[in-house]
Amino acid sequence: MLKRAVHGVARQGVRMWLSSTALTRAIIPQPPGLAAVHTGGASPVKVLLAGSGTSIGFGVLSHDLALAGHLARQVTAITGRAVDMDIVVDREMTAEVLLDVLTRQPLERFDAVVLSLGLIETLMFQPVDSWRSDLDAVLDLVGGRGGDTQEVFIIGVPPLPALQKYPVAINLLGVRHAASLNDVSRQVADSRERTTFLPFEATSSGETDRFRSSATYSRWAELLSQTVASRLSPSDHDREPGEPVNEGARQATLDSLHILDTAPEERFDRITATARDLLGAASAAITFVDHDRHWFKSRLGLDLDQVPRLSSFCEVTIQRRELFTVEDASKDPRFALNPVVAGPPFLRFYAGYPVEAPNGVRVGTVCVFDPQPRDFTEADSALLRGLALMVQNELRKAD
Repeated sequence: MLKRAVHGVARQGVRMWLSSTALTRAIIPQPPGLAAVHTGGASPVKVLLAGSGTSIGFGVLSHDLALAGHLARQVTAITGRAVDMDIVVDREMTAEVLLDVLTRQPLERFDAVVLSLGLIETLMFQPVDSWRSDLDAVLDLVGGRGGDTQEVFIIGVPPLPALQKYPVAINLLGVRHAASLNDVSRQVADSRERTTFLPFEATSSGETDRFRSSATYSRWAELLSQTVASRLSPSDHDREPGEPVNEGARQATLDSLHILDTAPEERFDRITATARDLLGAASAAITFVDHDRHWFKSRLGLDLDQVPRLSSFCEVTIQRRELFTVEDASKDPRFALNPVVAGPPFLRFYAGYPVEAPNGVRVGTVCVFDPQPRDFTEADSALLRGLALMVQNELRKAD
């Protein structure tokens, strides 16, 4: 009873302090709340970073310089796999708010979900039983939609002095309450499969008022990256290449982009030319998969505006998360009778990488073709993935 009364008084004190410092905190630079970071390479791990606190990126203007970017690069350095990280963060994000946000996220597409929660609940002195209930609800949602191989990580609430110079009373009480919430988070994680609690014992860097440098975020990422990487071993967590695609959602997403049957654009043609030149192919294209056709938004070395969807190379590509190649289509029963294989231009080699809309749904491809059979190296795969990300960035700009 005494603790509850003390926390009630402290809660009012925090609210008064937050109100009095709102203007000062509002001018602190931070990256956008919805964003993505990507690291170079092949065989990407898809990660969702969601929450508040350490994941916000106060003090820098790009998530590449914040915790997300450093964590992604460090995981890539350890595993040798690229990382595609979607970021959904907000400075006021609580577990209760995040529960609603996650209902609109395609959780099934992620290999890992990293949750940065508990700071707001610490400052508001949320009762531990309520915190347990809210965290369980979030994990139930993620676990119910994420699949059997998805890893979930819960970042612990860091020591408050490492984040900001809070008033002494808030620090004294808040540090204790954060420890209580972290104990609950660890217990909840330990009770669930493929769920890991990540202690976050950050130390103060001397930076104040949340104006942090990229170097600080790099050090913070080091507290997490080894454990995250160890749970994302390529041998353990590669998914099957053919994930089911919800055709209705895919078509609705494509229609919402309003890109079908639009005029050629230099921003896409430039990517197509780069694909052909870098990969030494005779032809290259950016395609979007419509109802019963593959429509070419941009093409080089092909005289076709579109091809039937049935038995097409790109139809197979959009069913996958990663690269799809055919070294000699004339020897592949799936494509040997395809008109562009059996007749002009007598294509043999194909390599394509899926293109995702801003909501993560696969809607098209970046691909290269050649009339001569050939192989495709891992370096080639990384290049083609980079070009697909460029197309995705253009779609995100228009979203």
